[in-house]
Amino acid sequence: MASAPIFTAVTTSARQLHLLLRCISFSPRAEVQITQSGIRFSVEEARVVQGLTFLDKALFSTYSLTLTDEEHSLPPFSISVVALLETLQIFGIAEATSSARNAYGGFSSSYGNAFTAPALAAGGTCRISYQEAGAPLTITIQEGSVTTTCEMNTYEAHGEYEDDGGIPLNRNALCLKAIMRSTWLHDAITELSGTNPTVLVLNASSRSAPYFALEGEGGPFGDSKVDFMPESKNEPTPSGTRGKKQPLVTETFSVVPPSGHSRFRQRYKFDMIKRAGRAMALGSKVSIRQDQQGVLSLQFMIDLEGGANSGPRRDENNGSVDAPPSPGSVAFVDFRFVPLVGGDGDGESDPGTESEENTFSE
Repeated sequence: MASAPIFTAVTTSARQLHLLLRCISFSPRAEVQITQSGIRFSVEEARVVQGLTFLDKALFSTYSLTLTDEEHSLPPFSISVVALLETLQIFGIAEATSSARNAYGGFSSSYGNAFTAPALAAGGTCRISYQEAGAPLTITIQEGSVTTTCEMNTYEAHGEYEDDGGIPLNRNALCLKAIMRSTWLHDAITELSGTNPTVLVLNASSRSAPYFALEGEGGPFGDSKVDFMPESKNEPTPSGTRGKKQPLVTETFSVVPPSGHSRFRQRYKFDMIKRAGRAMALGSKVSIRQDQQGVLSLQFMIDLEGGANSGPRRDENNGSVDAPPSPGSVAFVDFRFVPLVGGDGDGESDPGTESEENTFSE
């Protein structure tokens, strides 16, 4: 008699999983890490761009992981992203188009939010199971009286990165922190794409305009620039922020350039930045961070309005029954980019810049 799988998770809709994984489907394979709190997927290309998404256990109606006392997670493995996405949409899940997107991220009410009942093809279940380390990952999708089971081969993870398993971002040496609506970043990248640039330049300053700008360089139709305008000079200066300005579109904005400069310019391959296009269109907010080595992190917050599962969530490890995901729950998709050689500062001296705490979590 076969033993029970060491991991089992069940959700009443495959659409949430499909849309989140589509955000990082720019590479053939994904590295998978299963933990007690959820499933982490990581995808990388050429060691210069990496996409990460975390499927919290709250996205599932049932989540069971059996570990020994010495283990905190299962050994990581890799799978085919293409095969996984094809399996999740085997009953014809339709992808939302950008034309239905509203200014606050997500999608317009006329379409129905990407994660609400009208768009979910509700009524079926998706079961993910993993018999043991090295075994295939089994996806079972049931829609009415039709059940489809797919076994996907798993491969040994490479373990190329240190830190938290990704391109390392030094959170203790950040030179830029900003939070803004994801749609504004998406619209800026779309505008710059019109000149078909090869390089994206991130230009930021703590003292003088432009305070935050994105520039497209190297395209056959010339260079282009999107400048996120600062606060109006006619507005009163808040107490404690004398001499400090930030773009109107940002909720948080902090610049601490390296080497004592008040400005920095960092260059990235434009095609790599476009890998985050799906997450930009779907997200409600984005946290932009850059460390002193030039590593850029774009972390997108994606609203899961209404939740995917109706009814209580059961944790089979302890038998407890929790409330279902509440309206307003969120998921995060994180992209990290390695800079091109040649980023520089403009040499303006900076006597100091106040720091602000980033409100996004990992």
